[in-house]
Order: sequence, then structure tokens, then C-alpha cells
Amino acid sequence: MIDLAWHPADAVALGDHLASADLPAQTTRLCPTCGSGDHGRPHASGVHVSLSRSGPHQLTALCAESPVGVDVESVADVGRHWAPGLVLAPGEAAPTPEDRARAWTRKEAVLKALGHGWAIAMTDVRLAEHRWRDVSAPEGYVAAVAWLESDQLESDQLDPDRPDRDVSEG
Repeated sequence: MIDLAWHPADAVALGDHLASADLPAQTTRLCPTCGSGDHGRPHASGVHVSLSRSGPHQLTALCAESPVGVDVESVADVGRHWAPGLVLAPGEAAPTPEDRARAWTRKEAVLKALGHGWAIAMTDVRLAEHRWRDVSAPEGYVAAVAWLESDQLESDQLDPDRPDRDVSEG
């Protein structure tokens, strides 16, 4: 099961999410390229985690069964920086600003779930080959979650009890 939670930008998002899920895990970071603990993918003991920030929003994901990735982006920000040759694989299209932002978030979520981040070009990611789902996001933003194949995890197991909950509300 994947548990998603929204947080304000200044929150200690993963720590708050782990605490609200009653998981006493310690979080760290590890860069797969240089091995630094100052940046890179977040890790927690006993659970797969991911987090993304954009504007005043943070989105976190916890999953015991499978590596997971999340991304949230401002539609306007993606529009200002959009370059189809950096995002779309051959045969993919994103005709509207929201489609472009969705393509970006889906691919970044997949790259995070794979554990590669920006070490792999978005154009090398074909969304049809991966498991992902759009997530409800605040107005002007889009978000997505992706996970690796797992016999125990199906798309209907995302947030069954509290979809897109906001841990800042208690």
C-alpha cells in the first residue's frame, strides 16, 4: 500500500509523515552518483520513501512493499521551462500546458521510483512501460506517484482510506 501525504513547504515532511503513520524510521539521504549524504534520494529504515517540493507544497509517499517515487510541479513553472526534446520520448505528445506538466511529473516520479533521478534522461522513460498514477493536487499544480512492479501492490491500493491527506491538518 502507498500512503501519500501533503505538507506545507516548511514542514519536516518525511519525519512528520513517518510519525503520523506510526513508523519509527530514521531518514537519511544518499546520492547514487557521488555517495554524499547531503543530497540525493531520501531513505528510511524499513519503508520506501519519496518526497517532492514545489512552491508552498510538499508531497511524500511511504510504501513497505515497493520502491516509490512522487513528484509535484507547478503547471506554470513547467510551461516556462518546457522543452519537448528533454521530456518526451519518441511518439509521446503533450499538447496543453497541463499535459506537459503531467508528463513531467509522471516521468520524474518514475525516475525516483527507479532510484536514478536525473541520471537517466526523461526521454528514455516510456510511461507505458511503468506503473504510475496522477495524484490530486492543489490548483495550479499537478502530481504523480510511481512504483516498481510488486505482486503485493496494485494501483487500487493507493491511499484507500485517506487519499491525498494533509498531515498538517492533524
